[in-house]
Amino acid sequence: MINYKAVIEYDGTKFYGFQIQPGGLRTVQGEIVKVLNMIFNKETKIAYAGRTDAGVHALNQVINFKSEEELDLYKFKWSLNSLLPDDISVRFITREADTFDSRRDALWREYSYFVVNDNYQDVFLKKYSILVCKKLNLDLMIKASEAFIGEKDFSSFCSPNDENENKIREIFDFKIFKKSIFGVNEVLVFKIKANSFLYNMVRIIVGTLLEIGKGVRDISTIDYAFKNNSRDLAGKIVEAKGLFLTDVGYR
Repeated sequence: MINYKAVIEYDGTKFYGFQIQPGGLRTVQGEIVKVLNMIFNKETKIAYAGRTDAGVHALNQVINFKSEEELDLYKFKWSLNSLLPDDISVRFITREADTFDSRRDALWREYSYFVVNDNYQDVFLKKYSILVCKKLNLDLMIKASEAFIGEKDFSSFCSPNDENENKIREIFDFKIFKKSIFGVNEVLVFKIKANSFLYNMVRIIVGTLLEIGKGVRDISTIDYAFKNNSRDLAGKIVEAKGLFLTDVGYR
């Protein structure tokens, strides 16, 4: 069996997350597996770097799968993109070592969350960002973001439905900056890189920082939440539509 890695992007708007769900709900994994099964005429399994939730998008999701035959990667990518729905695209495919696993070998994942801080949201950004009309204090949010960097117990900053027994994760880098998109709205980007993430972790962290930026939450509440491990001590969760899996790192 030959091991192949594919980097894919998708618009998560009409998906119930990446991972296959019971009940036949539409998922990214389900659509990819359906096409691979059609091409290979057999059941095909895929591994993946990160399980994104319903409504979350990806620019660089990494998957891997195995095939008995050596593929013409140019033609195979063309076939995949011809058969996949319009909200999924394969960026590129490479042959990898037999031992490569897109999930276990990933050293870090990077997510970006997009916020328009204005009284107007460009029509092309409405599906991929949230609108916050109240002026945000960027410097204060940047200062507050430093409290999340390092290895910590993120029990207060994940969903109560998270099934991981161990809630300790390490955030390697956290940047908040402005970026011009389409030349109309300036978008505020929250970019977080960590070894892995808990369920809703990024969306709750961003929600907490937005409350600080609005002046309705004090920075000191972050340390208090870390010390007391209670979801009630963190901010409200923000919508899924502004969240993107933007990169995955390997050796």
